[in-house]
Amino acid sequence: MALSAGLGKAGITPTRIHTTAKVHLEKVGEGFGITKIDLETEAQVPGIENKTFQEHAENAKRNCPVSKALAGVEISLRAKLI
Repeated sequence: MALSAGLGKAGITPTRIHTTAKVHLEKVGEGFGITKIDLETEAQVPGIENKTFQEHAENAKRNCPVSKALAGVEISLRAKLI
């Protein structure tokens, strides 16, 4: 949602955005914790260059409310413009 909102604010209308998250749950001390989150995003955005798309995707990752809430967890992003 943050990517769609950011693109919209820039006057860019995506046709489709699909994101999956792989959450790594590992033993940490006596219990378990989320140690890493891998995000994979594919988007159809007519008329946008890949560089611009990557900038918007990274900005969305950095400023997303969920990313901010999970700031202590490594979050990786692989964004693909299709």
